[in-house]
Amino acid sequence: MATRFHNGPVYLGNTRWANELFVADGKVIADQEFSQSPDQEELDLQGNTLVPAFRDGHAHPLFAGGELSKLDVTNCNNLEDLGRTIIEYRKSNPTLNWISGGAYDRSLAIGQTSIFLDQFVSDVPLVLHADDHHTIWVNSKALEVASLKASQLPQLRTGSIDVDEHGSPTGFLREFEATQLIQHLAPKETTAERVAHLMRAEKLLLSSGIVEIQDAWIDEAMAEVFLKASPNLKLDYKLLLRADPEQPERVFDYHARLVKDFSWTQNMAIQGIKYFIDGVFGSATALVSSPYDSTGNFGDCNWNLEELKESISRSHNLGLQTHLHAIGDAGIDFALSAIQQAEIGTLPAVIAHAELTSPEILAKAKQLNVTLCLQPFWAQNNNMLLSCVQHIGHHRKDSLYAIKDMLSLGINVAFGSDWPVSSYRPVDGIAVAIHRRSNSAMSQHNPLQAITLEQAIDCYTSGVSRMLGNSHRGTLVVGQDFDATVLTGNLRQKNLDEFFSTEVLSVYKTGVRLLPHN
Repeated sequence: MATRFHNGPVYLGNTRWANELFVADGKVIADQEFSQSPDQEELDLQGNTLVPAFRDGHAHPLFAGGELSKLDVTNCNNLEDLGRTIIEYRKSNPTLNWISGGAYDRSLAIGQTSIFLDQFVSDVPLVLHADDHHTIWVNSKALEVASLKASQLPQLRTGSIDVDEHGSPTGFLREFEATQLIQHLAPKETTAERVAHLMRAEKLLLSSGIVEIQDAWIDEAMAEVFLKASPNLKLDYKLLLRADPEQPERVFDYHARLVKDFSWTQNMAIQGIKYFIDGVFGSATALVSSPYDSTGNFGDCNWNLEELKESISRSHNLGLQTHLHAIGDAGIDFALSAIQQAEIGTLPAVIAHAELTSPEILAKAKQLNVTLCLQPFWAQNNNMLLSCVQHIGHHRKDSLYAIKDMLSLGINVAFGSDWPVSSYRPVDGIAVAIHRRSNSAMSQHNPLQAITLEQAIDCYTSGVSRMLGNSHRGTLVVGQDFDATVLTGNLRQKNLDEFFSTEVLSVYKTGVRLLPHN
């Protein structure tokens, strides 16, 4: 059966628009082939927009699905809301012996301690994740269970345990090494529970028009969840195994155990190795070239350059892609130096986030053919960004997310959500990339770096496909797989507020309609 989509704008990719599209056998075909087909059908778009299906280059669906099943404080706009939400959750779950929740607006916690949380839950550990997911805020019971006292605090290589003037922990722990002091004590979920989390996450991702997603943090026992869920998953998944700088060999041992099992899967693969180079601006742990206004320090570097170079070379020899978390300018430059010194891989290396850059850094990224994986939804003056000003100042804050400069240099830019850090809906990220704000009352963030609708769609489609090495996907030109999403209304005529009300009507993957369900 050959199908003609018409009566609505069709975005083919690479700035090209059309008024109709022809499809057969899961591929985009030419109009001549359609006219010669003995079996034809017409599909009226009714003025709605057909675009290449979205792909998320950096997210955490397994974490996000798990967070959805726990205490949800995402929409708490003040401390009163937060307290009320915690109390209601506790009343509804009286038998829990550990409470985890997220993701609180980190600006709400400024000046607070564990004592604030104690008034709502004091008999069991309460652990709240900040919206950057690099910080946790815990009650006194959690500190007690973890034996974190003024006289017994461990020395950390990176990250920190916030303390008061007496050296006692305040209830805030920053970065992985510190947060794991408490997180490793949490009750372990069963594989069945985690599969349910993943299935719940996939339902939301599909509803947003996504057909492929990269989970950018896979620790041991997590890949097995994807394998268990595989027969019931509809989307394609790429997985990044997290390398531990304290035990760099373990990630390769884990990969060796997984290779055979993943060779049989049709919709997922081990894509590469994830390296955390630095932290985040909200905790003053991203690695910067000029000291933080708040601490006078330069942030944290998690890796030794020689060890990182050797690990990257080893991963490339295994055919794996390098994916590096780097946010500060010094962190990004460090990541580029490691890439430059390591053996060249089959796929281009990726730097995720790349928030604070410079012309010199971007030129180096272009020279090394590095893909930059950005989170466009962050490029707005919301509380998450404004809470960084105390650390980086207005000048550095106003220069973040130089997406237009990256594209102008010809760098491959791929978009991702980093969900659950921010909205999983690509249309939300696209709206902010175009307007540099999420509502008309908000001042624009760095408007000189705003990009076009076409560029934003490309970054969420063909940009991710190029990053993942999929040359047959990402656009709707003749010969490509028919991976497509139908969105309400004419995207080319929508203002900012209308963009956020855009809904997904249909999703196709290689010609199969996944949404609405057949």
